[in-house]
Amino acid sequence: MRITGGELTSRIIPAQFANHVRPSTDRVRESLFNTLNHQKGIAETQILDLFSGSGIIALEFLSRGANHVFSIDKDKKNITHQKAIQKSWQLNQWHVIFGDALTPQKSIEKLGLAMPTFDIIFADPPYDMPDIQGLVSVLMPLLADQGWLIIEHKPQLVFAEQELLKKEYGSTTMTIFAKE
Repeated sequence: MRITGGELTSRIIPAQFANHVRPSTDRVRESLFNTLNHQKGIAETQILDLFSGSGIIALEFLSRGANHVFSIDKDKKNITHQKAIQKSWQLNQWHVIFGDALTPQKSIEKLGLAMPTFDIIFADPPYDMPDIQGLVSVLMPLLADQGWLIIEHKPQLVFAEQELLKKEYGSTTMTIFAKE
């Protein structure tokens, strides 16, 4: 797995994360980040990466100039993997947090940090997680004005809320919601 754009382009990510992790493919990440670069912008943003798994999404954001990325995952193997990369690559603006992605405020506040608002929240929950649609109401209050919530999910999933954009890539769909 490699980073597809920005100052860390082509760096290889070791596959030392948990076996159940389903990293976004290069094609999906390239398309998502092209959309973000052209329609939203990434430079100097605050990012929340939930169900962060391999850490590849956080690294893509950092590579493209995000100010801070907060990654939350509840799998200790994933956190150990991400922290090893963070330390090795000296990415001090990457906050890797062991915690529950459904209660990010508690996870961030445990570190003694004030809860920021986020310009972009990316959530890649397990596709079989019950009530993925409920993430929208849980996460929208954490967004800054004009912020985007991006949820990666299986194509059949339908949300009650109005999406800004929906992109399908075979067995993966990205639905983007915007906070007015």
